[in-house]
Amino acid sequence: MLIVASLLSGCSSVKVTDSWRGLKTLDIKEKNILVVSKTKNKTTRMRFEKDLVQNLNKNGFQAVEAHVKFPLSDPQKEVKNEEIDQVIENLWDQCIDIVIVSHLVDSKEYTTTVSNGDSYYSDPFSYRYRRYRSFYGYQGFYSNHNTVEIKGTKYIVETLVYDLAKPKNEQLLTIITLEVDNPSTLGSVSKDFSNSIVKRLVK
Repeated sequence: MLIVASLLSGCSSVKVTDSWRGLKTLDIKEKNILVVSKTKNKTTRMRFEKDLVQNLNKNGFQAVEAHVKFPLSDPQKEVKNEEIDQVIENLWDQCIDIVIVSHLVDSKEYTTTVSNGDSYYSDPFSYRYRRYRSFYGYQGFYSNHNTVEIKGTKYIVETLVYDLAKPKNEQLLTIITLEVDNPSTLGSVSKDFSNSIVKRLVK
């Protein structure tokens, strides 16, 4: 029962729950892309940026990680309205055309009950249950339908794609909202996340 519980709690899934696109076709393959993961955890940031960049480049894009291009930058730092133009200028100076930003929107803990099927037990006091004739004599048995309580967390992550060459009110090209359900390992979740994003961008 404990083994089943640990296996179930180790499962993770990433799925797109919502998306919006301002243009029918995203013409960004020939442009330089900066991938930014806004998180306090440095290891998580580096892994998510690296996996998404590798997946993008494998599919014909030209992308680079923010932690590589701007190693001293802080993605968590709030940018004031009067600083936006300066930030865009700095990105232009570094030949960045497209910015893909991912950030955590919300998280919610949950508990669910699952069944691990019927288990059968042998009982030496067979008179308490139905008996049957076995090779080793009379044995009793009964079935028990086990349930396991699983606790997990769902994370809502939003990914936004900006084209810095467009006017300010047209720079947002697409928004992709993903649900990460009960993540187990950083590596598997990061790869599933990057696959989901790239599939949306190549459509």
